[in-house]
Amino acid sequence: MRLMSGILATFCIAGGVAAAEDPPIDPTADQGWSADIRELFYHAPQGSQMIPAPFFLALERADGQGPFSDPEYLASFGFLPADAASEVNPRTLPVGFALDPQTQQVGLTCAACHTADATVEGRTLRIEGAPSHLDFDTFYAALNLSVQLSRPAPLGVPGRFERLAAALGKTDPAEVQQLGGQFTGFAAQLGGDAQLRRPVLPSGPGRVDALTQIVNALAVRDQMIPANLYPVASPTSYPALWLTPHLEFVQWNPIAASPIARNGGQVLGVFGHGNLRADAGAAAFASTIRLDDLAALEEWLKDLAPPKWDEEVMGALDQVLVTEGETLFEANCKGCHGMYPYDRTAPAANIMGKTFIKITPVGYRAVGTDPAYVENLLGRMIFTNPVTSALFDGAPLVPAIRFFGGTVQAVLRRSMTDAGKTEEEQLALHGFRFHLDEAGNLVPDGPEHPDRLKAGPLAGIWATGPYLHNGSVPTVYELLSPPEERRAVFWTGGHELDLMRLGYQSGDVPGRFRFDTSLRGNGNQGHAFPPEGLSHDQRMAIIEYLKTK
Repeated sequence: MRLMSGILATFCIAGGVAAAEDPPIDPTADQGWSADIRELFYHAPQGSQMIPAPFFLALERADGQGPFSDPEYLASFGFLPADAASEVNPRTLPVGFALDPQTQQVGLTCAACHTADATVEGRTLRIEGAPSHLDFDTFYAALNLSVQLSRPAPLGVPGRFERLAAALGKTDPAEVQQLGGQFTGFAAQLGGDAQLRRPVLPSGPGRVDALTQIVNALAVRDQMIPANLYPVASPTSYPALWLTPHLEFVQWNPIAASPIARNGGQVLGVFGHGNLRADAGAAAFASTIRLDDLAALEEWLKDLAPPKWDEEVMGALDQVLVTEGETLFEANCKGCHGMYPYDRTAPAANIMGKTFIKITPVGYRAVGTDPAYVENLLGRMIFTNPVTSALFDGAPLVPAIRFFGGTVQAVLRRSMTDAGKTEEEQLALHGFRFHLDEAGNLVPDGPEHPDRLKAGPLAGIWATGPYLHNGSVPTVYELLSPPEERRAVFWTGGHELDLMRLGYQSGDVPGRFRFDTSLRGNGNQGHAFPPEGLSHDQRMAIIEYLKTK
């Protein structure tokens, strides 16, 4: 292998997660995490800074009926309560909350969107790495409202700020006045950020328009250019995390492969900060990213196996039907969705001879699913400033996907330089996702596919509903059905598994979110494979086979 000076100049933005060895993908194994690793995944800080911890712990709910941080209240948005206090979670915050001891900031972790509780006849199953039922949009809107109502008079509700000050132990008038200025400034900052994230199309539980929100955070907030604001209107489902360190690509549209850049981009979008201001000077591209903690996260994920179908709890498998379903799957589905044992990339294509689980990029028009997610990305342009334009040969206006990649790349380059990482260490953080071109230059593994959608392995699919990239099809049975037979309206947010059709039960129950597939971004068309269709019995056979994976 030939390392090169200035190697990071060739890096592209991330999408996947790298693997150094074969993954724990035996479908009969448990998920492989110890209690200690699980707790770290839930609560270890990554660089997200949503709200100062004292403010969060003292804040009242908007309705005045108790503290905002009450786990029972946060559960109403889909957060899962912590079992107990721990060294990494001393305040017993729900799963997915992190309190950074260095900055005293509360932020979110990957676990908020990628940990699920599913139920089977009242019995709860914890599924690590599964798409959660979190309604992020509603949660953040509620947090913003509570903060705005708690500002000092005349901006907030009379008495609220005084109660917040008392909860923080501030009684001296001068201290209270100083706190008022600090809280008012924070409220203005949070209110602006909430506008960057306010959805035009409500996501409901289990979805969020993460990509638009991340680019808004970078292009509007961090650059301080309001003209870059773009509608948050194409939510996608939270994907499962098992196998991600071993996949060729990860995102719904497979655009690149580096694990540290994918995780770093997530932090910058979920309340982390990067200095992209025009007047940044020597501080340009400094950020809140916790580099070593993100590297540790990737190591934990390498050990996360897909959840297995528990026959004692979820029902015995019909082995005759499993065999029939495997034959049907091989004939009709495996061409796009590889299964264990997986096809892997060629060792010769990687600088370290590493291989990854292949995925299939499929043109979004060919698959026929709702186009909003891809088209919103492809059609968006971003204004740069004097600091960021230098990343793009001085261009004042660049495509969003190029801006996203270039700025995250620059932030990571700054983080690695500040941390004193060697070139070898930097390559490792990027998962060795590179190869040498004919001229001997180091370039990222794999092409970009912004106009395609990822067809990946279906391990543990029973725990990942609803389906398609936008979560518009509630069950696998309906996904295997002609589009005209799929429900136009269903309800999300329920935890009870649909063991027959695979997915979650999705009837009209109080408290659930009404999912209307007639809205742009919510379309449930496409994925009509095989073209000739499947009979009811064939669909049920494939479902039985998928339970084993």
